Amino acid sequence: MTAQTHAPAMPHYTETDHAVWAELVRQQLAQIEQRACREFVAGWRRLALDPQQLPDPAAVGEHLMALSGWSLGDAQNAYLEADEWFAHLARRRFPVTNYIRPPERLEFTPLPDLFHEYFGHLAFFTDRRFGDIAQAFGPLYQAAGERQRLEIARLWWFTTEFGIIREDGALKAFGAGLYSSPGELAKAFAPNTPRVPFDIDQVVATAGAKYDMHDTYFIIDDVEQIATILRDYARRERLPEPHI
Repeated sequence: MTAQTHAPAMPHYTETDHAVWAELVRQQLAQIEQRACREFVAGWRRLALDPQQLPDPAAVGEHLMALSGWSLGDAQNAYLEADEWFAHLARRRFPVTNYIRPPERLEFTPLPDLFHEYFGHLAFFTDRRFGDIAQAFGPLYQAAGERQRLEIARLWWFTTEFGIIREDGALKAFGAGLYSSPGELAKAFAPNTPRVPFDIDQVVATAGAKYDMHDTYFIIDDVEQIATILRDYARRERLPEPHI
């Protein structure tokens, strides 16, 4: 499947759609006050989205390009196949939808909506160093065999989608799925939820939960550990080592 090169056009959103966005932003900014990592806080400030109005993909794409050299692609309002997803990343292009969850699904949506993408992910992509690390997943995936591709997708999933980061001795949210889901954020930091140090062997053996919440979350020490993980995985699998 060929990756779509253009971000989705700005659709005609209803008042309800804008209200859902505004309520989600309000809820999550309050909920993550004690859980947000430094990278998210700084990136959200740089991203400068309107908390009351749904974002315009063209305007956000231009702003992101100026900040970090990333553009927006079209996620076609669905979970992209992994081949297409990593093709976008290889080209420093982040795929987004124009779908916003309905009011009755504020806590958790099984489909990735634009709140997940714009609120959860794009704050991180305002930082060029993070963008360089994220981009490195693309060529590594494309050079890999079938088993390795599944494992690389899981390395992405349990860092950038649902990872937890250690910051000054405390645990903070890192993955976009935690920032964009009030329900999953609460579960990830619940007292009895398993949170374990990131281990490549354990992560590549763990399936991600696309349509439900996760049972276990993995902890990274800092953003640079993701680069180390990719280099270590490439070396042990005899794949071209990312130059990051």
